[in-house]
Amino acid sequence: MESRLGENMQPAQATSPWPKRILIAGAVLSVCGIVSFVLIGGPLAEVSDPREISEHTVENEIDTITLEEGCWVVHVEGSDSDYDVSFNYVEDGAEADSVDDDCKTDFQTIDNEVEFSTITTLNIEDESEILITTECEEEDGCENPLLFTNGNEAAMNQLEILLIPGGLCGVGFLLIPLGWVLISINRGRENKVGIVQNQIISATPLEETPQMNQDMLTTDQLYKLMRGEVPTVEQQNQNVPSPFVDVDTRIRKMPDTKVGGSINKASIHTPENPPTDESWKNWDEG
Repeated sequence: MESRLGENMQPAQATSPWPKRILIAGAVLSVCGIVSFVLIGGPLAEVSDPREISEHTVENEIDTITLEEGCWVVHVEGSDSDYDVSFNYVEDGAEADSVDDDCKTDFQTIDNEVEFSTITTLNIEDESEILITTECEEEDGCENPLLFTNGNEAAMNQLEILLIPGGLCGVGFLLIPLGWVLISINRGRENKVGIVQNQIISATPLEETPQMNQDMLTTDQLYKLMRGEVPTVEQQNQNVPSPFVDVDTRIRKMPDTKVGGSINKASIHTPENPPTDESWKNWDEG
């Protein structure tokens, strides 16, 4: 029986530690990413403040500046409700066509203490001289200067700072569900192996198992068990007297009966060897 169970009940494969490691690694990376976001708050605010990163500043009502290729963002600190600004190319020293404002950039101001308003975006295809004309609706308005920021370069600077914490959080958030799914798969396999082994044990005939009714196994029985054989165990004597005085329930052995042959036996007396007594006369008279 032991050899049969050994064939059917193969040892379950060791559970892989990698799913749990992946889950732990994802959690650690996520925590590190969140901590990194907190630590980079200062540097991120600096590269997102137009007052710090703007390349050009215009305070006069009429001014000219040279802008390189790119999508330029024009900010003003505070509200821009009093500002009416026009942007034109300068060609041969004279005002020319207006500058297109159809470009988009990923640059965003990130500063909760100071509010910035976006006046417009300027799509500069080639390095050009730009004429800026500012008109104020109120006489005392337009106190803050116009801030010109190259949106493409500013967005790249923000991305470089956010790359490490963002990457840590992204990888961590990816590994956490992956590790959890792998752990769930391993648990399902372990439960399936346990169910199959229980079914094998339940299906094993009980008559194949030795009836260990003795207090201790003999040396010969132990030797057979070590070799994978089923030892034969002698049944205990069931010939127990009845508890009633007038009833005997003990098993009695029936005497052996002889079957076959004749009940007549050949006589040992012959005419040459007659019986010495006269019993033959009694037989003859009878």
